[in-house]
Amino acid sequence: MRFPIITFTMNPAVDTFGETERIFDDSKSRCQQSHQEPGGGGINVARNISRMGTSALAIFPAGGFNGELLKQLLARDNTPYFAIPISADTRQNLAIIERYSGKMYHFVFPGPDLSESELQACRNALLERPQHPDLLVLSGSIADSVPANFYGEITHQANEIGIKVILDSSGAALQGALYNGAYIAKLNRKEFSSLGYSELDDIPTLFCQMREEVKKGAVRNLIVTLAKGGALLVTETGEELAYMPPKVEIVSHVGAGDSFVSALTYQLHQGTPLAEAFRYGVAAACVTVQTKGNQLYDLELLQEIYKKTQPLG
Repeated sequence: MRFPIITFTMNPAVDTFGETERIFDDSKSRCQQSHQEPGGGGINVARNISRMGTSALAIFPAGGFNGELLKQLLARDNTPYFAIPISADTRQNLAIIERYSGKMYHFVFPGPDLSESELQACRNALLERPQHPDLLVLSGSIADSVPANFYGEITHQANEIGIKVILDSSGAALQGALYNGAYIAKLNRKEFSSLGYSELDDIPTLFCQMREEVKKGAVRNLIVTLAKGGALLVTETGEELAYMPPKVEIVSHVGAGDSFVSALTYQLHQGTPLAEAFRYGVAAACVTVQTKGNQLYDLELLQEIYKKTQPLG
């Protein structure tokens, strides 16, 4: 079966969500587990896109008890996946809501180390398929043992065979992936500042900096998201756009960036122009921050928020 969209998650997780009345630093904080979900950038994106109605295949390495649990959760969710066996355990992350303050605390653990043969199996799963996808989403972090240029290597080879890569990563994985022909990269302000800029620069300055990165060939189209929910886009054709969603009550930021990429990718696959797909991404992030969990569930609300998402400035 050909999947028009494939996502890859180098560092997947089982995300466990729970609540407690108060978090204490000197005694037990007794929690109630609310639910568990498959986690990791590309997995979140694939689940959202499948819910929207397009076949998306999630590819990821998985091992140990948590790896088996991750596969069970995806099967229960009817999300197509291909798991690459590894010897080390898949990680588990924890998100706890403190009811007293209304705050969420998100505890993220490091991922497993992969051997060279396991890394090669990941490369093969992405690039040696009988039928290539139209869009490949590389999303999430990489473990310390993974070469920093791993996403860059995949991006370069995918670009050579006509696959459009959508990149959503940070740190060494991001630095190693740029300048390899990615179609789109989505960064937040902190991630963009890691390229040598200040997080405090105003919007006109930020646009200028983004324009320079696109001209230098870091990526064909560059998106930078803003702390208050908006985002900027600079395209390879010179178009510059900024959108801001309506103000909403924020429950959790978990999964908001993945929802952005999900809606953006889905709309691009549907043939929506990049500018409108970008606007849908801004709206999708706004929907997700209003809910618990890491997923974009309310597609009717997405349409409502999309209509209320307006140009910034």
